[in-house]
Amino acid sequence: MEQRHQEYCEYYKSRMLKYENNSTYKNSYKSEKALYDAINSSADLEEFGRKVEEENLAVKNAIALVKDQETARAKFFEDLKEYIKSHAPLRILETIDSVKTDMELVNKVSEIEADVNIEITLDLMTGYFYYDSQILEEIEVYETAEVPDEWKNKINNEYPQSMIDSGREAWIKDVLPSVWNWDPDWKFNFDLIWEERHRRLIPVPDEIIKKRIEQFKRYRGI
Repeated sequence: MEQRHQEYCEYYKSRMLKYENNSTYKNSYKSEKALYDAINSSADLEEFGRKVEEENLAVKNAIALVKDQETARAKFFEDLKEYIKSHAPLRILETIDSVKTDMELVNKVSEIEADVNIEITLDLMTGYFYYDSQILEEIEVYETAEVPDEWKNKINNEYPQSMIDSGREAWIKDVLPSVWNWDPDWKFNFDLIWEERHRRLIPVPDEIIKKRIEQFKRYRGI
């Protein structure tokens, strides 16, 4: 065996051993072993090149790595109950075995990621509810504040109403046009607030959330 051939054998062996006994990279280990076995059993590098091309070993190797990574990513998101974010790895895993070339693999993964990024962006719109919590509380404080009679109208009515007017205007002029670029039919879904990925970000009792939901509707004119 020529020295260059021997060096390539060592290279592919080290790649294979990197994944050996790693439960996360089972597919990658099999794929790397196939490459190592191919070069180790070849008479020369030319024969190895033919085996790689005929058996599509390079593409299978790329598919194996993506499959292992996306399997781990899907489990990670599902364990966290981040179901929207899990859509990308799950969809990639559904289609990955059908790809034939490395470019097809890259394009397929990119397309799925782009589509799911829109879903994630729309899901994150739920965050407006808890981002507005402070101003909703301020409005409540102004509206319920006990003040002298001469200040009642300004403090209890004018101040909170001006805040509500600003919130509605921003929602109509800025927020909705932006989100409608992604989905023209989008509407705020209050049910999502109670799903764990959003609920865990709001450290207040359910009773407060229910009250804030009504305040949020009024603040944003929903």
